[in-house]
Amino acid sequence: MIYFQALLDGILLGGVYATVAVGLSLAFGVMNILNWAHGELLMVGMFIAYLLVTYLKIDPYLTLFVNVVVMFGIGYMLQKNVFSNILKKDKDKEPMSVLIATSGLGMILVSVATMIFGSNAMSAQTAYSGKTIWLGEIMLSVPRAISFVIAILATVGLYLLLQKTELGRSLRATAQNREVAKLMGINTDRAYNIAFGLSLALVGVAAALLAPNYTVYPKVGGSFGLKAFVIVLLGGKGNVPGALVGGLAIGIIERLGAIIWNESYALLLVYALFILILLVMPDGIFSIKKRRKAA
Repeated sequence: MIYFQALLDGILLGGVYATVAVGLSLAFGVMNILNWAHGELLMVGMFIAYLLVTYLKIDPYLTLFVNVVVMFGIGYMLQKNVFSNILKKDKDKEPMSVLIATSGLGMILVSVATMIFGSNAMSAQTAYSGKTIWLGEIMLSVPRAISFVIAILATVGLYLLLQKTELGRSLRATAQNREVAKLMGINTDRAYNIAFGLSLALVGVAAALLAPNYTVYPKVGGSFGLKAFVIVLLGGKGNVPGALVGGLAIGIIERLGAIIWNESYALLLVYALFILILLVMPDGIFSIKKRRKAA
């Protein structure tokens, strides 16, 4: 029964992991750049949720709406005013120049957060804290279950936006070939701005979902950011269903591994999987299906 419990916990956690990773995957797929500050920006969103819950007594899941707007605005402005200029000046170094810039941004965010909040972990006390439901001998965490449902809805919502809307078609066209997209009349600069804004909007969703379940401190984003990279590699860049499957897989591996061995070995297994994916299928598991279809 303990394995079923770990499996359930892994699935619930994996849904939130997927939401963190989908934003990274979107920016990587459309813009072909890796945002190395992805985890640190998640930390910013978590602090926003913590402050709203602690001082304004807002329901943690309602902070999602504030986080989405704020993080979208941060992403849009970062791309429009910072990263776009770097890409224009250093096209030959793309995406390495932005990778270095986002790495520096991550360090700055951690330093600023440490100066403001200190290095101690802080926890937002909510009405959901510690609430559980027993399903026979299986314990279901209420906040994790709510977070999972919202995470899945956000991921599906992004997928539908990309597949069924004019905005989504312009983003996909830009991802496939920027020069051809320009010839088709698509404002590719705007598409890049929106893509990065949406990327961080998903980070804002994930941050709000993590608030009832995790403590927040300046370096909290590091582990989440690294796992997001593993998930993106597992599912394939720009592949929303792939990120969802990858997130669920990492969540299950992490929880089952903690039961079979311990948490340290479970994390080691996740990072070993990261290296294996890089060596065997660097385009992600869904790329195998694409190659089979092409054949």
